[in-house]
Parts: sequence; C-alpha cells; structure tokens
Amino acid sequence: MTAGIASCLSGMAGSAAAQPPSNIHADSWIVVDGDSGQTLVEHDADAERQPASLTKLMTAYLVLDALKRGTIRWDEKVPVEATDVGEVGSDEARMYLAPGQTVPVKELVQGLIVASANDAAMVLAERVGGSRGGFEQMMNEKAKQLGMTHTHFSTPSGITTPGNHSTARDLSTLASRLTRDFPEYYTYSSEQHFAYGKFQKRNKNWLLGKDPSVDGLKTGHTDAAGYCIVATAKRQQANPPMTRRVFAVVMGAPTANDRISGAGNLLNYAFSAYKDYPVADSSGRRVITRTSEPQSTQGHRS
Repeated sequence: MTAGIASCLSGMAGSAAAQPPSNIHADSWIVVDGDSGQTLVEHDADAERQPASLTKLMTAYLVLDALKRGTIRWDEKVPVEATDVGEVGSDEARMYLAPGQTVPVKELVQGLIVASANDAAMVLAERVGGSRGGFEQMMNEKAKQLGMTHTHFSTPSGITTPGNHSTARDLSTLASRLTRDFPEYYTYSSEQHFAYGKFQKRNKNWLLGKDPSVDGLKTGHTDAAGYCIVATAKRQQANPPMTRRVFAVVMGAPTANDRISGAGNLLNYAFSAYKDYPVADSSGRRVITRTSEPQSTQGHRS
C-alpha cells in the first residue's frame, strides 16, 4: 500500500459475503487492487517460475520508456538483422520478420503486445539496448528499481532460458507500474486481432472477447512455464461511486482454458467481495484505499 494512505478495514454483511475462488487450477496466483496496491488473495505468489511471454511486459515497459524519452520514435523504421530473428524457432510466436526488412516501431510494438511475437521482441531489444545483452541488463536494472525482488531476466522474449524467472507478486508489481507509467499500453493489449502482411493472429487473452471490462495485459506459455496470464479489468463501483482497476496474475496453469477461467474468476471475486473507499491521509489529501471486505473472508490468504 502507498505510504501515507490511511487504512480502515471494516466488514460487510457476512450473509452477502462472496467466497474466495476454490477452483483456480494453477501453481501460483495473486489478485491486487489497482488503486491501493493491496493484495486481496494469493497462492504461492512468491514462488519463482519461468514467466514465458509475461517477460514481454518488461520488454514493453522499456520500449515505451524509450519512446517517451525520445531515444526511438513511433514512425522510426528499424532494420531486421539475421541475428535478430535467427534464434527464433519455427514453433515460437512470431510475426514472420525477415532479414533485410525495415519495420516501423509502431508495428513492432503491436506485434510484441498483441501477437506476442518473439521476433519483434528481439528486434526491439537490439534497437533499444544496443545489443541483446545490453537490453537484458536494462531489464534487470528496471526490475530492481520497481521492487521486483524475486525476478531475473535473461531473455527479452520469454522463451525458456536459464536464469529467466519471476513471481506472481513481482509481475503484479510490473503490471501496476506499466499501467501507471504507460497507459498507452492498453491501446494495444485491448486489441483482439493482429495482422502483418499475410500473417494474422488472435490475441490469446480470450477474456477480451468475454468481458468488456477487461483491457489487458498479457498471456504466455511454454512447456516449462505452463499457461500464464496477467489480466486486468476496470469496472464502475456503484457505492461509493468510482472506477476501480484490479490485476490478476495466474502462473503455471495446465491448460489455456484454465488460465482464462482462473483469471476471470479471480477478477470477478475481487470486484464482488471488496470495495474501494476514498479516505484522507494525515495531510488531508484525498486518496483511494482498500477499506472493506466481507467478514467471512477478512484476512483470507490461500
């Protein structure tokens, strides 16, 4: 929770209490309130695991930061080198970039986020970091700055690589900062379809088509990581009236359907079982904090 925020937990009627989800089929997961930063429920949230393409959340963060600082431009055309795409396997997600092409940064960012293209990740990493090694150093420096204490990156794409690991809690931290620092990310993560040349792909965050309040963030899958997702939704709260955002991270689900249903159930639980209230800190400034949850679930941690 943000320093200086007053916290005042109070129970809602126990008879109306929503029960925490018991059917989340995954190795680790966490649900975090977007405004207060408070963890609502969690399970093995600090277990270090391969994050698969959830790694690209950090790749996107650094690319958007470079765009904000002006070191690259949205309309800049980046050359594709053989070394950029040579390590991308035929079974990996990609947008089928070829050596010798020049591709606008905007299309690479779209491919990175919507299609989870590993070749786009490699090209952007080389451009922003000067080299793959330089970009990975930037990734780890930024992870440290953000307080991701159980995370280490050794690839910009998330392909199974020794030393590439994170946790559900750390990824919720990254998702929150990405949302706060670069809200333009949602312009791309909310898109359901991606096309580049003859290549077309549907966004694998199927919640986008099922729940209109969901607008991101990222899915991932490798044999080592299982099926993973960082999902977020923004909904109106009736009483007191305000807009809320919630993040759900699911790692190590056995199937794609399990990650989608798990994330959806966690988001629905967070919105139904908890409320946000505006309260004042010691200086009298108005802030948002988590202040109420059903009595039957107070203090629950799975």
